[in-house]
Amino acid sequence: MLFKNKDFSIGVGVLSLSLLLIYYVVPVAVISPTNVRLLVLDPAFWPNVISWMMLLIGVVMMATSLSKSKEAESSRNHGLVSYKKELPILLLILFFVGYYLLLPDLGMVWGSSISYIFLSVFIYKTKHRLSAVIVGILLPIILYAFFYHVAGVSIPQSEMVRLP
Repeated sequence: MLFKNKDFSIGVGVLSLSLLLIYYVVPVAVISPTNVRLLVLDPAFWPNVISWMMLLIGVVMMATSLSKSKEAESSRNHGLVSYKKELPILLLILFFVGYYLLLPDLGMVWGSSISYIFLSVFIYKTKHRLSAVIVGILLPIILYAFFYHVAGVSIPQSEMVRLP
């Protein structure tokens, strides 16, 4: 049976979710004004792009799962919980809960900058620490400059350090 294959089942779920987003959620929930200057500034553009990418990923997952040879599952792990795998995921969830709670105080720009640097240097332990710090500082500032000065979208900032 096809649904015993885990990758195929996940692909079907991703494909179903993307179709739901494309044909129901985005058209109903996202209000698009008719006088948008640039297509990329349309509120429905990026949700549609992400939905179509999800559709492509779901199809690719289903195709690759069908083309794989049937591999026997290992018999040593019969549903036992491995804390070595779940602990980093739990820590990552706690990190994002903290990020969410501190976001009103830090603001989007500085909160994202600090969280990117923390995740890349301390959690994922990248070898390119200097690059991670530079990207962690410049990327949120460049995105802020684009959205605030070009697109005219106000980005929440902290009260401590405000950007022009």
